[in-house]
Amino acid sequence: MRSLVVAIATFLALSVLSCQDTRVEDQKHETDVAVYRNFGHQIPYETGVQWMEYYQQQQGGVQGRKNLLGLGLFSYTISAPQMEAMTASVSDLVGVAFHWAIDDDGDTHIIAIPVDPTLRLWTSIPGRIYIDSNTGNAISQTVAQAWAQNYKDEHPTGIWFHFFGETVINQVLAVPYFNSVDIEPAINILNLLPQMLLIVWNEDLLPFGRSEAERATVFDASNPCPPCACE
Repeated sequence: MRSLVVAIATFLALSVLSCQDTRVEDQKHETDVAVYRNFGHQIPYETGVQWMEYYQQQQGGVQGRKNLLGLGLFSYTISAPQMEAMTASVSDLVGVAFHWAIDDDGDTHIIAIPVDPTLRLWTSIPGRIYIDSNTGNAISQTVAQAWAQNYKDEHPTGIWFHFFGETVINQVLAVPYFNSVDIEPAINILNLLPQMLLIVWNEDLLPFGRSEAERATVFDASNPCPPCACE
């Protein structure tokens, strides 16, 4: 009888501890979600230019890309209608992950992935839209995940994606006459950390024929992953 009492007491104690652990995990997850909604912020135009130029220098030159000074063409772009459809494809948007990827031909892509409170990039959510910013078109989750895995396999210790929170995404969508957003890799010249910039254009600020006083709106993620709670 004594053994039975001890066994029951032990079971109850473990159950209580398990419940406490679950509550702690749930509270941590809720905190992570709240924090992730606010990742990213607007930075000065001139700072964005400096960070992009430094990245390009480290890559050995412009390599056919365009920075905010007008040196070519952006490779990664999402139109306003695509951004609106993509961000609306999950019921409770926490933010958007911009994930590096490599296709079967070895070409580099950036895939935009809307993220809900699960903070999971690859769970099956009916209707979730994945955008290939190279073409501006939606691609299937299967293709997006395969291409992302190709990049992770080739860069196992690198940065795989950058996360912008709902607050910044809403600011992007609220830019008057928002036309498109360009996604540009950069390096923070203060701490030399990899960054990803969102460069927002509207119909009154086109990349051609711009005056010296005109500026795009630039946002910095400030949250390269890994490490992060989003996966």
